[in-house]
Amino acid sequence: MKKIPIVFAFDDNYALPAGVAISSLLESRDAHTFYDIFIFNSGLSDAAKAKIEALKNTYDGFALHWVHIPDDYFKDAPTGWSGIATYYRLIIQDFIPDYDKVIWSDVDVLFKRDMAEIYSTDIEDVYWSGIIAERSSAPKQIHEHFPENKNEYIYMPGFMLVNLRKMREDNMTAKFLQVLKDFGPRIKMYDLDVLNLGCDKIGAVPFEYCVLEGLYYDGKKSPEYKWLSLVYNDYELFSAVKKPSIIHYAGRVVKVWNRIFPDPQYVYFINKSGFGGEFLRRRLIRVFKGVLRPFVKVLLWFTYPRSLRKKIRTWIK
Repeated sequence: MKKIPIVFAFDDNYALPAGVAISSLLESRDAHTFYDIFIFNSGLSDAAKAKIEALKNTYDGFALHWVHIPDDYFKDAPTGWSGIATYYRLIIQDFIPDYDKVIWSDVDVLFKRDMAEIYSTDIEDVYWSGIIAERSSAPKQIHEHFPENKNEYIYMPGFMLVNLRKMREDNMTAKFLQVLKDFGPRIKMYDLDVLNLGCDKIGAVPFEYCVLEGLYYDGKKSPEYKWLSLVYNDYELFSAVKKPSIIHYAGRVVKVWNRIFPDPQYVYFINKSGFGGEFLRRRLIRVFKGVLRPFVKVLLWFTYPRSLRKKIRTWIK
């Protein structure tokens, strides 16, 4: 049996999509694969943990490990729209000593196939392998460009093969922390910027392991096609769309698990994951807000003080 270590990181806000991601990972597992799942967190609720643990009642062929990350590890790092857990992929090498190579995955994904084949990829000469996004020397498309980045491409770390041995040997944790200190406010895409700036040896993972939902559903009409087509040809992109290994639900304003009518295949795994009740609660809230929104806009004209108007606008979104 092939044992494959895979790392996720999330807080309570992302427990539902994490349940979906792990459920889809396990359902797409081949009989010969065993997943050693590590969940990095800085304090998940007992309720969230219990739902993830309950997957053992539905699936087999895996083990769960809860890895607590101290709150102050990235206390000074910029976060903005992203939570602090996004940086946990920078320190995997410090918390999983028994493996020399692991898979990292974001949780806003659906796994469509077993990960044994991609895990067998040789990454001996690189720090990590990710998805090519755009050329670092070309005009900016969507990701931040830094003249200090001497790599040919900018790579997306939503799905990564990580060479923990090389990370440890070259003390990359210290280098990543130094990048955060040196670049400070210039960092806009958080872990992506740090990983691209800090590593001069990065490998490429086939695009099928990060098929963005815009391209998956809208094809050439999607905004992602404009910049992806500059580094991939149509055959590479749409072969991946036709048979994705992973669908990555990134790029749209409303996340798939917060939509009133999400993708049916995503809803299937919401129910399999045990988060069906949470999803229903979120759906009802969005419907309720949608009904109220026109009335609230009128009410805001008569609301005083302005600080209260701001709070109402934030809630109704």
